[in-house]
Amino acid sequence: MISILPTQNTTFRTFGWVQDPSNFRSLCDVVAVFDKESEKHMELANITIPYLVEKRDGRDELIKALNNRPLKIKYAYLVGTSFSPRSSSRCNGIIQAAVKGQKKDFIENWPADNYLRWAHCFGFIKYNYEDDTFEITKDGLALSQAKENGSELSAKEKELLTSAILAYPPAIRILSLLANDDAHLTKFEIGQQIGFVGEDGFTSMPQKMFITSLRHATPDERRRMKANWEGSSDKYARMIAAWLEKLGLVEKTPKDITVIANGKTYTETIGQAYTITAAGFTALRRANGYSSHKKIAKNICWEMLATKGADRGYLRTRRALILKCISESRGMMPICAILSFLERYNLNETEATIIDDIKGLQNIGIDILSVDNSFKINDVINDFTIPLPQSLAKTTLTETKETVRKKLLHLSHEYLSLIDLAYDNRQNRLFEMKTLELLTGECEYNGMHMGGSRKPDGIIYTMESDCEYGVIIDTKAYSRGYGLPISQADEMERYIGENQKRDSKVNPNKWWENFDESIKEFYFMFVSGHFVGNFQAQLERISRNKGINGAALAVVNLLLCVEEYKSGKLTHKIIKDKMFHNSEFAI
Repeated sequence: MISILPTQNTTFRTFGWVQDPSNFRSLCDVVAVFDKESEKHMELANITIPYLVEKRDGRDELIKALNNRPLKIKYAYLVGTSFSPRSSSRCNGIIQAAVKGQKKDFIENWPADNYLRWAHCFGFIKYNYEDDTFEITKDGLALSQAKENGSELSAKEKELLTSAILAYPPAIRILSLLANDDAHLTKFEIGQQIGFVGEDGFTSMPQKMFITSLRHATPDERRRMKANWEGSSDKYARMIAAWLEKLGLVEKTPKDITVIANGKTYTETIGQAYTITAAGFTALRRANGYSSHKKIAKNICWEMLATKGADRGYLRTRRALILKCISESRGMMPICAILSFLERYNLNETEATIIDDIKGLQNIGIDILSVDNSFKINDVINDFTIPLPQSLAKTTLTETKETVRKKLLHLSHEYLSLIDLAYDNRQNRLFEMKTLELLTGECEYNGMHMGGSRKPDGIIYTMESDCEYGVIIDTKAYSRGYGLPISQADEMERYIGENQKRDSKVNPNKWWENFDESIKEFYFMFVSGHFVGNFQAQLERISRNKGINGAALAVVNLLLCVEEYKSGKLTHKIIKDKMFHNSEFAI
């Protein structure tokens, strides 16, 4: 049963997705915190907390919280707080004290939060919205009581952990993807198929762009890229696959990826790639209720239905209500009935939005049958609560995405994520790569992402019979719009000059060689969320100084431009003729 809890609470937690922890022994210890009879619980209350936590950091309050009956512990007591600088951090949370760190006798608040989330998404603890507390579930109590002497997991613990992961929808999603024709998939290939399309909280690094970027990087850059370059969905894929691997359900097997860009072939090995094992196939059949097995009920929570953005509460509620509507139907639920159901809660949506949400629900591992825009849930979903705020409203950014979504009839809605990325300067690299993926993969230009030191963010070019031209691209993600400051205009002038002179003594990396040698006509382009200030004067100055024309392209117009190209309304020649006039290009 999906219940609705009207609430005025504005402090909502992040549940359902985990990126960092993978130690099952530590997870079991965290669950045992909530079992008042466990050895771990008593050790924390009587020995560990008194030893690790100073009085000024709340030692007495933490001990009191552990001794409360019934045992329900507030989030703040469990996770604690951070210290700055981190080197001076002290233990001030129960879960911090429950897990030994690599260099200290405790972990910090961020990994403590992740362990708490992990225990929650596996169904070992439950959250109480009314008072921001957590308590153990029946499955959690069974896990706590299954521990045997020693640090190794007991057979019973492994069995309970396997059952828990099979009730976690994203794990089933990954097993299902790997079971499809015995697939061998990288974290990027899995990440692209996890979560809600076109959303900042579920991004995936374009694998082709990643491979070509690696080949144009220095050895130091390559090491950093392989260690750090990934989207949020790629991180989730890597983390969940690590859990599945430890339980013997998947196997980590490096995969060679070959891509062709600009007529050149590039091959790289991606270490984080996975295949399903025989035990994984058996577990998947068990989860899906094949043979004599009963289908395993899925653990869903409201928070896992959106992870980022100012209106994530709105998105979570809309998707949870869609689930509630479909799950309460005995037959197929037509989309018109879903729209009417949402209107009862003052949510006015389009069919395109509902369809994308349902695809997202399928992508996080919920089995939803779809036939002619009617839907039915083929899963058993465990009870969960929708904490319904008193007022729900979309942000301007979401309104913009909904408007554009209706117009994208030929372009994949996954590219709607560019609208989020264009306003998040923490994701500038991913914005660069998704922009170049869009222009090369969907708008059929040749070209590639570059980035890095002393190179433009990317280039594109076309070699059609009626037009040959190249474009130097700079992308900028800014939360309040991009004013094209003089320093950035000067940088573009430098790139244009390097391309014109092509002197390796000026720039040894010779990035311009990625244009085909036949290209003689060039333009420049800035891409951002939207443009503010005196940007056009800067475009005109670059053009005067360097003798070529350019354009400013807001992300919405970029998407609409590619949509019109895919629909046949625009060609590369028409784009050139309409776009490069030292002003903002708009559809």
